[in-house]
Amino acid sequence: MTADPAWARLVRAEHDYLVARQEILDADPVATLRAVFASGRDQRTALRLLDGLAAGRPDLVVALLPEVFEAALSLEKDGMLARQLLARLTGPERDQALEPLVAGQIGDPDPERWAELRALATLLEELGRLDLLERLKDAVRDSPSEDLRDIAEDFPEMTDD
Repeated sequence: MTADPAWARLVRAEHDYLVARQEILDADPVATLRAVFASGRDQRTALRLLDGLAAGRPDLVVALLPEVFEAALSLEKDGMLARQLLARLTGPERDQALEPLVAGQIGDPDPERWAELRALATLLEELGRLDLLERLKDAVRDSPSEDLRDIAEDFPEMTDD
């Protein structure tokens, strides 16, 4: 055992984390995490918890797909982590759940939401959902907002010839 006090605190913190994680899993993890996402607080902790559990419990990510999707619409670190979580899901279940969520975003190309729509374009490209990316690009291509038009221009790599 090392005499470094910082190391000892880290070991205790990891132990405390594992105990708390198990308590959440033993209760109702979906309800707990849904409440965290709804609160608007501690989202990064919820995403990191899901990230650590996703390989063994992809059902948790699927159950929280609307919340993870909303988190993915950020260009910040939380959004990147949420997009990675969604990218790890496979199969038609993910795509079927995402399609109405994406359609709702594409149907509202508000210039005030340009950052969210750019994050959506990034997500769709990462997921290989080029059909939905094209729909997004079509929705913003002729916008009076340069920020929105830029989305259509900045995501040509995989969709334009």
